[in-house]
Amino acid sequence: KLRAVCRMGREIVDAAHRVIKPGVTTDEIDRVVHDKHMEFGAYPAPLNYHNFPKSVCTSVNEVVCHGIPDMRQLEDGDNV
Repeated sequence: KLRAVCRMGREIVDAAHRVIKPGVTTDEIDRVVHDKHMEFGAYPAPLNYHNFPKSVCTSVNEVVCHGIPDMRQLEDGDNV
């Protein structure tokens, strides 16, 4: 079971990584992560944790942690 869960986690991270590029919004990254969780029958841990509204934290550049996905488009050179 542990291997299966680790594989699932890896596939979710890989799916998010594939969409990260200039012009993509952090909301789109969140949608991909959420959909991938649903595909596996899993529940994204951040969603509704202490009222966190999204399925993934997307910290861009100077945001240290817990960035909330929004309509901000990524730019070339952004660190995610």
